[in-house]
Amino acid sequence: MRKSVNNQDQWAKVLSELEEEYAKLQSYDKTIIEHLGDVRNIKVLDYGAGPAVLADLLQNLGAQVKVYDISKEMREIAVEKLGRAAVIDRVNSIPKNYFDIILCNLVVCIVAEEEVYQIIKNLRSKIASNGKIYIGFCNPKIYDIKESNLDYRFPIGEDYSCNHDYKKVKKEGNYEIIERHRSIEWYTKVMEDAGLEVSDVFFTPEYELKGFKIRDFIIFELTK
Repeated sequence: MRKSVNNQDQWAKVLSELEEEYAKLQSYDKTIIEHLGDVRNIKVLDYGAGPAVLADLLQNLGAQVKVYDISKEMREIAVEKLGRAAVIDRVNSIPKNYFDIILCNLVVCIVAEEEVYQIIKNLRSKIASNGKIYIGFCNPKIYDIKESNLDYRFPIGEDYSCNHDYKKVKKEGNYEIIERHRSIEWYTKVMEDAGLEVSDVFFTPEYELKGFKIRDFIIFELTK
């Protein structure tokens, strides 16, 4: 039976699948790492780190990495990979005005709208005055494409401008998730309302599948 992830509390069910998503690693994680450049001795927070795959790569590149995830199971895996000192168990324990870089990858597209607001405001309080926040999520512009290299999609016919949920089945791991579609413009307004400036917007590399040109993920670079 295919595993199904319907809300934020259920991601531990697919922990092993998340650790083996090679195509996602080559798309999203590689794009982030190349964009960040030299991270030696840079203080990095991975917020919503999951099984700490990207955090582990950054630590191996010399970054001073801390991670937080709402899931106890994800945090336990992160401890095994990064060490106890790198894992923060409670969101209130994350130091304020401290980090040079904050990553929030593929989180805001799986939580409710009110939580998106709260997460972005919270991230602003944690970044140093000259730091940068990177918030990435599935590209809203391809919400109505039925297949990408990473997943099969089941759009429900809603317009791009309307916030709505739809189903995806991940090709790697063969598990099902609920994607929360919101427009790029909606996210931009939320970020600006939280007191953040959009300094850059970039995408993962483009490819063509069944006549469609696809860029799987969009990443916002933000500053105070």
